[in-house]
Amino acid sequence: MARRLRLGSGLDVLDAWGEAAREVDVKAVAGALFAVVERTVYRDYPVIDDSTVARELVVVVRDDLAVRVRLEDVEKFTIVYIGSPAEALELRRAAAAG
Repeated sequence: MARRLRLGSGLDVLDAWGEAAREVDVKAVAGALFAVVERTVYRDYPVIDDSTVARELVVVVRDDLAVRVRLEDVEKFTIVYIGSPAEALELRRAAAAG
């Protein structure tokens, strides 16, 4: 059985987003994060994985909601962004350009 990933950082991102989020959105994001922890995210969600930013993924939760995470190492990940998929992709392009 594969080892689970653990959240290294990014709770501040989750908390800030969650303050204004609807309960249904919070549950959807929690499901996506659980899939990251369980290493089933590629099976359960559309994932945009681009070589321009190493070890970062955009998990598309719904058409209007995405979670961007960074895989820190084989055991830990960080929540980078929660919001619209378009903004998640723009963040990725900005990080690659910088």
